[in-house]
Amino acid sequence: MGETHIRGQTSEEPMSAESDSMSIGRMLKTAGRLGAFRDAFRTRWTGLPQAVPLMVREGVGIRTIHQVNACLHPERKAVVDKTRELTCSELNDEINRIANAMREQFAVRPGTPVMVAMKNRVEYFSLWMALARIGAATVHASWRQTSEELAYQLEHSGAKLLFAGQSVNQALQGLGEDFRSGLEVVGVDEGIGERSWEEFLAGTSSKFPSIRGEEEDGRSDNVVYTSGTTGRPKGAVRDMANQGVADLFQILERLPIRMADRHLVVSPIYHSAGQVFSIMNTSLGSTLYFLPDFDPEQTLRALHEWAIDSIFLVPTMLRRILELDEEIKEKYPTPALRAIICGAAPFPHSLRQRAIDHFGPTVIHDFYGATEIGWITLINGEEMLEKPGSVGRPIAGQRIRIVDEDNNRLGPNEPGVIYVHNEHIMEGYLGDRGATEEIMDGQWMTVDDLGYLDEEGYLFLAGRARDMVISGGVNIYPAEIENVLQGHDAIVDVAVFGVDDEEWGEALVAVVAAGREVEEEELEAYAGEHLSSYKVPRRWYFIDEIPRNPTGKILKRTLEERYAP
Repeated sequence: MGETHIRGQTSEEPMSAESDSMSIGRMLKTAGRLGAFRDAFRTRWTGLPQAVPLMVREGVGIRTIHQVNACLHPERKAVVDKTRELTCSELNDEINRIANAMREQFAVRPGTPVMVAMKNRVEYFSLWMALARIGAATVHASWRQTSEELAYQLEHSGAKLLFAGQSVNQALQGLGEDFRSGLEVVGVDEGIGERSWEEFLAGTSSKFPSIRGEEEDGRSDNVVYTSGTTGRPKGAVRDMANQGVADLFQILERLPIRMADRHLVVSPIYHSAGQVFSIMNTSLGSTLYFLPDFDPEQTLRALHEWAIDSIFLVPTMLRRILELDEEIKEKYPTPALRAIICGAAPFPHSLRQRAIDHFGPTVIHDFYGATEIGWITLINGEEMLEKPGSVGRPIAGQRIRIVDEDNNRLGPNEPGVIYVHNEHIMEGYLGDRGATEEIMDGQWMTVDDLGYLDEEGYLFLAGRARDMVISGGVNIYPAEIENVLQGHDAIVDVAVFGVDDEEWGEALVAVVAAGREVEEEELEAYAGEHLSSYKVPRRWYFIDEIPRNPTGKILKRTLEERYAP
């Protein structure tokens, strides 16, 4: 018990082809729902004579998808931002030109690490796809970095070539002369780097750059640095070439996304969630719309004006959209919006309810996943109402195991450490075999999240192992308490954690960002109504805003240091 597949089987049971991967029948049914057959018919197969030989010769995947899109529907919009708009044909030509320029000017070959650091824009996506096309390793860097953080990731990844936007210019200027002397910088904005974007692309060929027969030509490594809430960030490595059509259908079987949709990318592309949804939608021949920054009103306006079908948001973003004045929300209706997928941070039930009330239960989705382990579960708004607090059932091909501290499997409703097994867990942490081995148990991997499975195979999270508080010898899971406190009408945001205490070993602390004046006694009484007495925080602090990283995770280490006794 305590381990589930799509049909809730345990590891002792034989895995059927249908439970661990999709049957051909289910794939065809999903393809029909997506509009795949209709879309192919509309092309009148005119592009197939060009597409088929390419797919046979180079394979089907991230390396060739844009070339295939260019063959099948060359005039369809592929990518749009505030300043540029490219069709599938134009995007594919740009990807080829970038790839060829990298090979010719910087001798980039399969496996060469190249860093990209800029806000969301067409050039970011083109660069990433070009690097994948020639098998180079894309190192994604936050544009919010300081000079020290940028230097660390450049040195750690081994990247000697950096494509940068204006947003990282200050960090670049802070790098020492010795460090800069060994670094080539191409600026996509004026006044950055030794070579401009125009100079870089001038005179380059738009011919598809085949890398067949070259060393490591079967890989397209993707390096995403973890958020680094504790210690130095670690670079999670995943082979993007190892993503198949069946994997896409496994997710889309339960997600209302169609071919030729319009998807809005406002989550940073350097974050794995932004990448997943960009790849998923571009693989369906959809149009990607990019916003460089998140602003709640501008995002809602973009959803309205661009008639967006789907968007990924972290819960903080969704909360800020829902907090907009009713007049603004009425000004920008979103009738085309079919899917809001939330993730990367806890999505409390009170916020889920508000989102469902505004957008409808079929639109709202949540999932469990991580940079290291990929996308594991999915739940929609209708299921959320039936299973409050759950992050859903596993997607086909995903297996979950819940274990105690001695690695014994636990039964339904027994919280423990979550381990997962699938074909797409990361290759490992870059240059850190020890850290990789710490989270592995054979072919199973954990990111130290705690949770449990109910009798129907729905996963519930209880926080992180490192966040668990032991008070008076009792295990307490802060995520449960945070979820309850979010239901109080005065609480805008809250963080719960433990601090050292002579009497109890650890004492629970709640740090609250309130939307109105509220007394500690009122919150204690509310917590006591919904929680056992030992789960009620013993200390309360009030703050203007809970510190979070760019992907919405609470910076608990910062709070622990601030409020330690």
